[in-house]
Amino acid sequence: MEWIWITFLLLMFVLAGLLFIRISLKFHLIILPIEKRLTLVAYLGFLPVYRKRIDFNHLADGETGLAHVEKKAEEFLRQQNRDDNKKRNLNLHQLVQMGRAITIHKMNSMMRVGTGNASSTGSVAGGLIAIGSLLEQLINQLFTIKKPAHFRVEPSFQMPCFHVHADGIFSFRLGKAIYVWLRYVNR
Repeated sequence: MEWIWITFLLLMFVLAGLLFIRISLKFHLIILPIEKRLTLVAYLGFLPVYRKRIDFNHLADGETGLAHVEKKAEEFLRQQNRDDNKKRNLNLHQLVQMGRAITIHKMNSMMRVGTGNASSTGSVAGGLIAIGSLLEQLINQLFTIKKPAHFRVEPSFQMPCFHVHADGIFSFRLGKAIYVWLRYVNR
């Protein structure tokens, strides 16, 4: 009879530990002329449990590969649209509650953009700076922030280019995510 109680207490201890453990997602995105990749790492506590590296250069090799990717993306978007029509709509309060469950520890992005023409480069860079500022404010309003998000845009007036370096760390507690999800389902 004692082993049943010991097993029950051990199971409750593990379950309580899982509810309070932090799950972190770390991403690193690089878009350069030679290299286009995204690296994702998921941590359970401090242990890396999932690592995925997506190389976009090999994904779209050749005309048939690109056509296949476009076809899959169209099918996915159609299916997503059908599923979204069946689901309930989120109101602003529920969206804010879901966002508060997520903590952003780091969010940095540096974009270098150039069109080859100084006037059009200035226009494009100005628009991207405005969008980056709006994104910073939206992230500050929706999520719990440890370190302010930074979206930097550098215009390249001499040559046409498009380079992006972005990295960030998001985390949430499993118990809090389950609680927010259950509140969403019940409403």
